[in-house]
Amino acid sequence: VTYGSPGERVIAQVPSKPYPLQEFASQPASKRALMHLRDVWNPDTASILEDAINAFSPDVVHSHTVQGMSAVALTRPGRMQIPHVHTLHDYWLLCQRTSMVQRDGTACTTSCRGCAAITAVRERQIRGNAPDVVLGVSKAVAAVHERLEWASGRLRILYNPVESPPEPRPVRDVGAPVFGYLGQLAAYKGVGTLLSAFKAADIRGSRLLVGGRGPLLSEVQSAGAAPSGAAPSGAAPSGAAPSSDGVEALGWVGGDTKEQFFNEIDCLVVPSEWSDPAPIVLNEARARGIPVIGAEAGGIPELISPKASALLFPSRDSGALSDRLRMFAAAPADYTAPPELAPLDWAGHLEGLMTAYRDAGAR
Repeated sequence: VTYGSPGERVIAQVPSKPYPLQEFASQPASKRALMHLRDVWNPDTASILEDAINAFSPDVVHSHTVQGMSAVALTRPGRMQIPHVHTLHDYWLLCQRTSMVQRDGTACTTSCRGCAAITAVRERQIRGNAPDVVLGVSKAVAAVHERLEWASGRLRILYNPVESPPEPRPVRDVGAPVFGYLGQLAAYKGVGTLLSAFKAADIRGSRLLVGGRGPLLSEVQSAGAAPSGAAPSGAAPSGAAPSSDGVEALGWVGGDTKEQFFNEIDCLVVPSEWSDPAPIVLNEARARGIPVIGAEAGGIPELISPKASALLFPSRDSGALSDRLRMFAAAPADYTAPPELAPLDWAGHLEGLMTAYRDAGAR
């Protein structure tokens, strides 16, 4: 069952009203308020989810991201006496925007009045028919939800599975290092901090490949602007905009170009300025033996290789990030571990899922 998104295995959709969810950011405040209101109580969810459960007769319901469906998505299985497991991928239970990030892209430092009010309403709605087991994709996201009375005794950690790459990563001879960033180009992702830190680090011959799209795309492209006719400084994914400062704006990176990106970099940088629960790119890097310079934010410290723990830096601290870039450049081998399917491979993830299902009451 999805919220307004079709798919091959979708048996029912809760309609996105009063407009498609992906258009939320472009709507005026009055219409955004309507979406938030339906996300507190969505009457469509009750009937559609109940019909789907009756038609499918599941042994267990496993819910994930339920934004737009309202708390009904988390209470209807319990009301129907169906075992229910819910996975926390974000902060929807605590934040209207699900991310604890303000509209201007900066991370929240406290819970605003609106989010606190909605959190209180959702807690009352869910308390009597809560999911039987609640899984957090990191210790960090689970810990934040301990404040919810109904969730505190049901929480456990189940990391996202780390998948093997399609082919082993080619061995790289690290001379001047190539750093990489992959993700949304937004303030809360720390992109501006990364660009400033890379420039200040001034590592001779180094490059920074920036893959992604978002509101800071023009800033990345400006940092990657090259003189007319200039050629790329290395075998970066096609479409990169090279720079004398070593910044290359790649645009969207996915599929085969993602593997090309990973093969091209020596170190991944994850400079998030919000409590990022569990960035998948960390799993992808660890499975390929790519060291990570990561912000001390959210689940990032949990997911990097212990060998790279010295490269962690205080989130939003451009000077500290510059220092870590130089540290890696001076001794790359000191922070590089072999590829590993850690903290959890698919077998371990499935075992954790089946245990959660059984504990929830599935037969």
